[in-house]
Amino acid sequence: MTQLAIDLRWIDSSGVGMYIKGILPGIVERLPDVAIVGIGDRSRLEDFPWAHAPNMRLVDCRAGRYSMAEQIQLPLAIPSNTDLFFSPYYTIPLLYRGRFAVTVHDLSHRMVAEIVGNPKKRTYAKLMFRALRKRASLILTVSNFSKAELLRLTEGPRQDNIITTHLGISEEWYTAASLPAVRTRPYFIHVGNIKPYKNLSRLVEAFLEIKDRIPQDLVIVGQSEGLITGESPEFFERVRSAGDRIHLTGFVSYQDLLSLVGHADALVMPSLYEGFGLPPLEAMAAGVPVTVARSASLPEVCADAALYFNPLNSDDIAEKLIEIASNPQLRSQLQQKGIERSQIFRWDTCAQQTAAALRDHLEGRKSGKA
Repeated sequence: MTQLAIDLRWIDSSGVGMYIKGILPGIVERLPDVAIVGIGDRSRLEDFPWAHAPNMRLVDCRAGRYSMAEQIQLPLAIPSNTDLFFSPYYTIPLLYRGRFAVTVHDLSHRMVAEIVGNPKKRTYAKLMFRALRKRASLILTVSNFSKAELLRLTEGPRQDNIITTHLGISEEWYTAASLPAVRTRPYFIHVGNIKPYKNLSRLVEAFLEIKDRIPQDLVIVGQSEGLITGESPEFFERVRSAGDRIHLTGFVSYQDLLSLVGHADALVMPSLYEGFGLPPLEAMAAGVPVTVARSASLPEVCADAALYFNPLNSDDIAEKLIEIASNPQLRSQLQQKGIERSQIFRWDTCAQQTAAALRDHLEGRKSGKA
């Protein structure tokens, strides 16, 4: 029996954790004849039903992400008879000499100013991307945009091993609007950690321009503390100047997130750089109109189901917020298009494509072709 080892240490992180939880059930189900080893916090992984499948076993490894311990302990945790190791994020164990697959979600660590401006982070990212382009048997990207960025910013011996597997939406988003409301006043919502490249400073600037012309508040859901690259003190001062019209919720439970998005008048995403961008699709599934930046992967993901603005122009952001607040026909059109668009993206489809790609490379190992 061939053996696949998967790094699951990121399972509780916001973005990569959602990806792991979305695809793992389908991978385990679709590879019943493959011995799958899940590497991570064993006590945590045992909470998931797929961890108890007949073809699944767990290996404990709790080395921190981006750490030196990760580079030492993770290669030791991968069983020696592994045929393929799969990392669901671009960080790979450099000392591991076996074959591996890796998922690249975005190239933010090569493009986002607050990361690239740090010499250590810049060097780390270059090293990782150089290694994975040179050595990976399979590279998965979550959008065609991220694939194009990977090819533009890195060099490697081949391109035919890079495939796109779009992310999916969890089914509970389609009933999010039926949950009890968390807030009583109307509001626009943004979902995402408070970092400079999320472009929230321009969103706040735009909102402050028009707050006296619209009934909606602005609710920003996401962490602002404990981030490696956080927003400036000036940003938080501007938020405070808005009084009770702008709300920073910090981290919220998943149920509260579903309710907050499901009852919003619109979701706004002004981000300058996204490898995929799940929040707009999740809002679409909930029947919530979406207005987003015409940047990075967002047009690929949202297509004609969103109202677009120039993310570098706060006046344009303000104009689109006014438009979506005052035009019920537009909101209705966006709701209908959004629901239809969201139905294209399913975790089961992503898992199916990922499992098929992993199987191809596992079988190629057996035949000596990959």
